[in-house]
Amino acid sequence: MPSDRPDEPLYLTVAADLSLSIGDDAVSQDGLRAVLDERTAGNRDERIYLRADKAVSYGDLMTVMNALREAGYLKIALVALEGAGSEPREGPHP
Repeated sequence: MPSDRPDEPLYLTVAADLSLSIGDDAVSQDGLRAVLDERTAGNRDERIYLRADKAVSYGDLMTVMNALREAGYLKIALVALEGAGSEPREGPHP
């Protein structure tokens, strides 16, 4: 039975410096649509897994989400970055 799921999920990552990457490949916001179309073979029903560094503001994350919507990708899942929040905090420990 054929599966509608891609072999490998498509992750779009927003780094703390607001740079974007799809998988391990850096992508500019201007080039985002073209790269997504290439990676999805133009299938805009494919789910995009969006993850962001905890330093990225809500407004900046929404800018990326809006760019995805404008490109026609409406199935967006927010996921946590691996290791997010696991760094030790500075200061005294109880």
